[in-house]
Amino acid sequence: MLIVQKKVELRRGSRHEILACDIFQDAICTTNEDNPAFIEMFVTPYPVIYSNMELTAGLGNRGPVAANDTILFKAVTSSFNANTTNYLNIDQFPSPQIGAGPSFSFYTPFVYFTMFIHFTPIDEVQVKNLAFSFMLKVKSTKAGSTQYGLGMIRERSLAQGIELMNQGRVIPKAANVGQIFPQWRYGGIRPERMIDGTAARNFFLNYSADQSEAMLDTGTLRAYVRNARVMNPYDQAFGNDTVSVGAIPDWIRFGLNRGLVSGAIRAQQPPRKLADNGNTLMF
Repeated sequence: MLIVQKKVELRRGSRHEILACDIFQDAICTTNEDNPAFIEMFVTPYPVIYSNMELTAGLGNRGPVAANDTILFKAVTSSFNANTTNYLNIDQFPSPQIGAGPSFSFYTPFVYFTMFIHFTPIDEVQVKNLAFSFMLKVKSTKAGSTQYGLGMIRERSLAQGIELMNQGRVIPKAANVGQIFPQWRYGGIRPERMIDGTAARNFFLNYSADQSEAMLDTGTLRAYVRNARVMNPYDQAFGNDTVSVGAIPDWIRFGLNRGLVSGAIRAQQPPRKLADNGNTLMF
């Protein structure tokens, strides 16, 4: 791999915002070999650290992914060799449509234009007519010392490099059951249970934690809470549908007194006792 880099200094103590970015190939580049070569191009606030990941089979040490927070701009080219006579195809991130508007902001007062040129290892590789132009439109705004310092620390930490990256997990088709939200099988939202308020036994108010008024008896209220927390199949409504009290939706368990869920309800809040030094006595 061949690394070509150029460093450009920006105004210090400022927050820099990328307003537009683009790349242009000025010449048709070739090599002295028939084996294909590829170019990765980066614009970053710190020097790019190559990884242990492959660009393709036999070509290792590619640069960071475009989604890395340190990457302001990235482009990759199609292959070229000694017989190349045309301009290369260039894929870039952000895309030309997105890159034409404000995208990224950073604080480090430098930008590095870096190329990783990948080729099959041989004794000597010559890259001819390597000429690319970068357009980077930057808006610099004065930043406070705290904001500027924290931004510098964060960007320096992120620039330390990632040698290997795990971007997801592989799910075998046979193990996909339960791995996704399966509501698409039925369409629309999940059905809901509505509480029946026509009888006193099916209705209660949520009192604040220090209220002692009698509602329903404790056992009945705890039965409501217990039934509201029943596990259901994915195509059924949350909560429970009991014979004695009717439908119990899952949402009635929100905002309950802790005594209804975890223990007995005290008939009266205990008085607060203070020691001579003002500390609260614990009972």
